[in-house]
Amino acid sequence: MNVLIYFLFALSGFAGLIYEGSWARYLKLFLGHSSYGQVLTLCIYMGGLAIGSFVAGKMVEKVRRPLLGYAAVELAIGIGGVAYHPLYNLLTGFFFDSEWVAGLGFTGAEIAKIVLATGSTLPIAIAVGMTFPFIAAGLMRKSGAEVSLPMLYFTNSFGSAIGILFTSYMLIPVLGNHVTLCVAASINFLLAAIFGYIGFTTSPNHEDDEDELPGDAAEGVSVAREPLNEDYAAEHKLAMPPKSTWFWIAGITGLTSFVYEIVWIRLLSLLMGSSSHSFDQMLSAFILGLAIGSAVSGKLLKKDSLVVLSMAQILMAFFALCTLYFHKPFWEMMNEANQIFNPTNDGYVCWSLFKYALSVLWMVPTSFFAGMTLPLITIILTRAFKSEAPIGKVYGWNTVGSILGSAGGGLLLLPLLQLKGALVLAAVLDFAIGFALLVVYRKRFRYSVAFYVICAFMVLPSIFVNFDPHLITSGAFRAYKNLHPDEKIIVRDGKTATISFHESNVHYYIKTNGKADASLGKDRSRPIEGDELTQAATAFMPMAVKDKPYDAAMVGFGSGMGAHYLLADPLLKDFDCVEIEQEMMDLAKGFYPWNSRGYDDPRIHIYIDDAQTFFLTNRRKYDLMISVPSNPWVSGVASLFSHEFYTKMRRYIKPGGLWVQWIQTYEFNDQLFLNILKALDVAFPYVSLYKAPEEPDIIIIASDEPVYQKAISRFSTDSTLVKEFERIHRDPEFFGEQNFLFTSKMVQSLMDGVAPNSIFTPMVDNKAEEARFVHSQAHIVQVFDSCEVCWPEYLDSAENALRRPARVKQMMQNAVDPYKQLALNAYLDDVQAKLDSARGFTHSEPDSVSTLSAMPALPAAAESSPLWVKFRVDYIEWIRGVPLEARDTNEVYVKVRTLVNEGAFPSSFVDEFNIMECARTKDYQTAARLVADFYEKYEMKAMDEFFLRNALLIAMLAGESELANAIYVDAIKEHESFFPVEKFLIEREIVKLRRAALKRQVSR
Repeated sequence: MNVLIYFLFALSGFAGLIYEGSWARYLKLFLGHSSYGQVLTLCIYMGGLAIGSFVAGKMVEKVRRPLLGYAAVELAIGIGGVAYHPLYNLLTGFFFDSEWVAGLGFTGAEIAKIVLATGSTLPIAIAVGMTFPFIAAGLMRKSGAEVSLPMLYFTNSFGSAIGILFTSYMLIPVLGNHVTLCVAASINFLLAAIFGYIGFTTSPNHEDDEDELPGDAAEGVSVAREPLNEDYAAEHKLAMPPKSTWFWIAGITGLTSFVYEIVWIRLLSLLMGSSSHSFDQMLSAFILGLAIGSAVSGKLLKKDSLVVLSMAQILMAFFALCTLYFHKPFWEMMNEANQIFNPTNDGYVCWSLFKYALSVLWMVPTSFFAGMTLPLITIILTRAFKSEAPIGKVYGWNTVGSILGSAGGGLLLLPLLQLKGALVLAAVLDFAIGFALLVVYRKRFRYSVAFYVICAFMVLPSIFVNFDPHLITSGAFRAYKNLHPDEKIIVRDGKTATISFHESNVHYYIKTNGKADASLGKDRSRPIEGDELTQAATAFMPMAVKDKPYDAAMVGFGSGMGAHYLLADPLLKDFDCVEIEQEMMDLAKGFYPWNSRGYDDPRIHIYIDDAQTFFLTNRRKYDLMISVPSNPWVSGVASLFSHEFYTKMRRYIKPGGLWVQWIQTYEFNDQLFLNILKALDVAFPYVSLYKAPEEPDIIIIASDEPVYQKAISRFSTDSTLVKEFERIHRDPEFFGEQNFLFTSKMVQSLMDGVAPNSIFTPMVDNKAEEARFVHSQAHIVQVFDSCEVCWPEYLDSAENALRRPARVKQMMQNAVDPYKQLALNAYLDDVQAKLDSARGFTHSEPDSVSTLSAMPALPAAAESSPLWVKFRVDYIEWIRGVPLEARDTNEVYVKVRTLVNEGAFPSSFVDEFNIMECARTKDYQTAARLVADFYEKYEMKAMDEFFLRNALLIAMLAGESELANAIYVDAIKEHESFFPVEKFLIEREIVKLRRAALKRQVSR
């Protein structure tokens, strides 16, 4: 029976960590940052455990059937689990919708947040805290064995370690937050039913309470059985501290353990990346160590418990300091892992296991000894009090210390003492407890020189060893790195993240938890590039839409370059910038004076705050809001790409105002991109996407009105803006409509059936880390940017007609390779001369281009001529840089057209040319017929991506769905140059085209 109870209590721990993992996700959404959410979750969770333990500790002695009480608690937890999601929605809805909350101001709103978060979560946490005292008392009464306590700690903690991983990798990605909570609740209901049955059907007393002695059987005399384990200290009459001292030790041990956890989570975020999966792996590893330590402590009950506990405290401190002494090998292992694990889906699984192994190696040696302390203190006090009453108090004091450690460690010690200081302080506290207990209460240690030498050897190196700043901020989790680059670096550990500022020979850059967020080239005589280009685009692209004075807000200061460029606009009246991390503001001063307006311009107002709370309490609306978050794989960031977040932010945008956000296409994929685009489409009626020029990023501009850069001309006329573009060495129209890709309305067929990214079904948060690891890309940019006949022409010809002139102008202004132009002209002139000579007349251009293939084509043998092959390749590459609208004025094109009409080229080239000539004049019906002829005459699958896309879109523009389908099935479907997202778009659009054709037939 005991084995079954251990297994079921492990299941209870499994459910408990499902709650903690889910609550962390809920609360970081509500509080606005993952670090705050994790700290508050730990505080509420551990606080609930403390209160529940104190309450249950008082109740347990008065309850005849503790296992029945345990069943009632599990039932209450299950009910709370089912009710949590709707209660969360109700309370957060009240917070964001209430005028009363909005009138509280920032401090009042933050207090209201904490109260609401605590009110929704604490009652369930209290119930979870009541489980251990009840089941411990029930099992001890049933078995009479003290060993049940360590085994209960072990099984519950082991179940918890598995539960958080299962939640992170299986439940939430597949089921979402709400259903995951329901799964945990169903486990609680199952446990309630089983323990209810056990509680009702078994005796409330010890099963072997009275063992009859053989000699007294007739008289029915009975004696109590001896305890299974003798108290070594009492037996040998060894000195022990006062009973109250043990409660203080339990509290300090809880405090130091959670300071370790907070420090290590920050350090391992730098080592493994700050994704949600990484956080969950760290927590699981920490709990696993506690579980193993609890199990081992049960084997030491016959030893001197004070010595065992003291040694555990000392060794816990030593192994905590070892993470300082030996942190370098961990970064080197992570760096080498980039060379070992292939960037594939299978490689990601292996890499995830490797990350977990690193977490175990880092945390378990310390948490192992931390896991021994609580069972040992509990046993010491149950022996001293000769009752189960101390169980709840010990558990409660330990969790009170845990609350102080998690809150104080994250919000106070890290910013004040930095990583090393906080770690060493916690280790010294643990070391001091163990050292003092041995020296004061065990004489053999008091006079042992070797003991003092060993202790000094353990602690003193911490004075001289530091975390290598180059190493820990290297970002080795992303790619193979030079772990000791020749650069200057400043590192600061803030409340929410570790920020580092780097200066290399050629540029400055700033990192958050080892991930570079912004960079700036030192050579200011060159055109701006890299990250600075994307930051400039987030300012100039929406600025080009505005032709009247406006006010703006920005979520995230970052390097300050985006704010600096936006403040270059004379039309900007007022600018609020909200940054959650003060250290980011401080270290971004390293970019000064190039970001000087972000600090000095009187129009900007900086607020260190959570964005949602700021905008709620600020109670104003803006003409322009810009959000510049980090990459979506970073924990908590994906919520800034959710439809719930967009819906809330839209409340603070004036009619006709703009919402602007950037998103990278690298380390991402098209499915996740569509999840985000669908979230935007749900929140805003008009969403336009632009490529950041020369960068693998997309700038999204959303509004309740159509978005068009109607005011970009002022970049060339306003003297202030003209000077700004001169300073950055870019053309005033560099960020113009030529960068337009598509609107959300154009790709509705792609988004049909796609779920919007949601805070409750966090698809992006769950999958973005894998996309980062496999180095996948969102290829949708190439789909809309690599074309002659382009998708926007088919998807929305009116929208395309509005934007296309800017693209044509930009293409015409692109630099021309004079040598290639000279070579093409020379070849064409030579062909023309030979043709004229052979035919015996002087060349004159035909009056009309409508004559197709007027003369016989060259013999087929000429197609294999090396000169012809080179010309054809060079010409195709050349002409695709010339827009269709401008080809009839292009010298090379005109010569080719003349020679085509005179039959100077092979028939395959002539047929291809004539197709595009009809497309140039938008005669898609004729072009489609020529495509059909081409399809019959040649092997379509041998053609390149450009031609196949042209042929397909021509067929679709002509309404020829069957021709389009034939081209797709025979040539495009298996073509490696076409990405899955485009193939999916083609399939959807062919279906729509067929339906439209069928509808027309029916209407006739």
